[in-house]
Amino acid sequence: MNDPELDIIIDQLESRADLTDADFGGVSLALTYLLPDALTPDRDCYQDITTAEGVLLVVDAAYPNWTVKIQGRANDRDGHWRCSLRESETRDNDAIMGLGRSPVLVQAMLAAVLRLAARLKDPHDGTQAN
Repeated sequence: MNDPELDIIIDQLESRADLTDADFGGVSLALTYLLPDALTPDRDCYQDITTAEGVLLVVDAAYPNWTVKIQGRANDRDGHWRCSLRESETRDNDAIMGLGRSPVLVQAMLAAVLRLAARLKDPHDGTQAN
């Protein structure tokens, strides 16, 4: 799936440390579109995606048993966080992964989820997930 609006949302997640509620509203809409079965108002995961715990609930609902790897330094200003979502922790050849990076941990996680969801929505679109 190659969607310019999604690219803008991911770019904001990865480049800005000061997202507004409206920005997170756009992220929420994108998640709802990409993961309709995992995100429903009656599920616990449909909650505050501005927290790492909230994003982990989304990942758990959408991609149970996938590996979430987070790297960064909490003591650095703008921690330079990286997040990867992989189907297997033991293999190094996953066909599709979600990768995100951001000065804010939760935003790196959200970027990884959005990339993975977009890629899995249409894995044969011929584009590469950023």
